[in-house]
Amino acid sequence: MIEASAPRRIALIDVIRGGALIAMMIFHGAWDVSYFRIIRFDPGASIGWIIFARAIAGTFLALVGVSLVLSTRNGFKLHAYLRRLAMVAGAAALVSIATYFVLPQGWVFFGILHQILIASVLALPFLRLPPLVTLVSAAFIFVVPFAFRHPIFAFPALWWVGLAPESPPSFDYVPVFPWFGVVLAGLALGRFGVDQGWDRRLARWTPRFAIGRLLDFGGRHSLAVYLIHQPVLYAFFFAVAHLFMPNAAEDAARADCADRCVVLGNSAEGCQSYCACVFDGLKASKLLAPLLDGSMTPEQTDRLRETAGLCTAKTLPAVPPARTNGDEPAETN
Repeated sequence: MIEASAPRRIALIDVIRGGALIAMMIFHGAWDVSYFRIIRFDPGASIGWIIFARAIAGTFLALVGVSLVLSTRNGFKLHAYLRRLAMVAGAAALVSIATYFVLPQGWVFFGILHQILIASVLALPFLRLPPLVTLVSAAFIFVVPFAFRHPIFAFPALWWVGLAPESPPSFDYVPVFPWFGVVLAGLALGRFGVDQGWDRRLARWTPRFAIGRLLDFGGRHSLAVYLIHQPVLYAFFFAVAHLFMPNAAEDAARADCADRCVVLGNSAEGCQSYCACVFDGLKASKLLAPLLDGSMTPEQTDRLRETAGLCTAKTLPAVPPARTNGDEPAETN
C-alpha cells in the first residue's frame, strides 16, 4: 500500500506572512524613532499608523487560523502541535521578560505572541465545526468589546480578556476580545478553502523572483524573525539617538512643552521662558532623565507639578479677571 504524500507547504501563505513581517519592521522602526524622539511624531496618535498597526496584527492572526487548518487537514499531529505551542510560549515569555526590564512603563504582558498562544488552544474545538458557525462565532467575539465592558475585567489578572473599561498600559496589547475573532475568521476561511480544494491548487505555485523568495523565507521562519528584528532595530536607533543626536529627546520634550503652552493661550515668548524655567528646574532636581524615559514615580510627578507651578508664577502673566459690564473688572472676594 502506497501512503499518500504529505501536502506541500503553501508558499503563498509564507509570502503573505513575510510581507506582514516587513510591514511590522516598518512600524517598529517608526515606533523606535518616535520613542527616542529622533523625529517628533507619535504613531499611537495617528489614525493612519493605528490602522497600519492593526492591519499587520490582523494579518498575522488571520494566518494563524488558516495555518491551523492547513496543519491539521490530514489529521491532528499532537507532537508537532505541542512543539509549536512550546516555541510560541517560550517566545512570548521572552518578550514579556525583556520588556519588563527594558520598557517597564509599557511592558508586554499579553501581546501578539501571547494571543497566538492562547488562540491556538481556544481554536481547536472550531476545527471540526462548519465554517459558517465559526464565522458567526468570530463576528460575535469581535463585536463584544464594542458593546460590553465591565469594571471586573479591570483587575490585572483579567486584562488578557480585553473587556476592561480602559485598556491597560502596554506597548503591545492584543487581548482575546476582539482579536481571537480574527483568528476564527482566518480558521473559517481556511476550512472553506480546503473544502473547495484551494490548498491543492495554491500548493503548485512557487515564487519566481528574489523578493518573493525572500518573503517566503521570512514567512517560513517568522517566529525567529519576529524575535530578532525588534532588538536589532531598537539597538540601532538607540545608538543613533545617543551617539549622533544626544539632545534629541530633550529638544523634542522642550518643543512639546512650548506647543502645549501656546495652545493654552500664552504667548510664544512667554512659553519659551516658561519651558526653559521648567527644564532648568528638572535638571537641577535630577528629574529630567525619568521624565524623558517615562519612568517618573508619583512622588517625582508631584515635584514636577511644583516646579511647573513655580515657573508659571515666574514667567507667565496672571489670567486677567473676568469682566462684567463694559471695561470694569468683576468684583472678587
